[in-house]
Amino acid sequence: MQDTAMAETTQCDKHLFEDATGMCRTCRRPFCADCLVYAHGPDKAPLCVPCALQASGVRSTVSKGRRGRGMSGRLLASVAATAATAVLAIPVLSAIH
Repeated sequence: MQDTAMAETTQCDKHLFEDATGMCRTCRRPFCADCLVYAHGPDKAPLCVPCALQASGVRSTVSKGRRGRGMSGRLLASVAATAATAVLAIPVLSAIH
């Protein structure tokens, strides 16, 4: 289905060499037929894959790598580093005496 408001020379947001055949209902960006999903049936406006995944409740894992560990994660890492140092240092120190 072609969107009548879209210009004929519009390109797909993901595949730059493909002509867009429709727009995502949520983000309103143009996409080719391979990028659009008719999640609510053929009579409803399509969604792009990222918007369809978000609408279905799938959480993005992209932001997890950018977020910090938080206080509990840093504390756990600190305790683990201290324990590893102690495990390595005790035999060395006992051999010196």
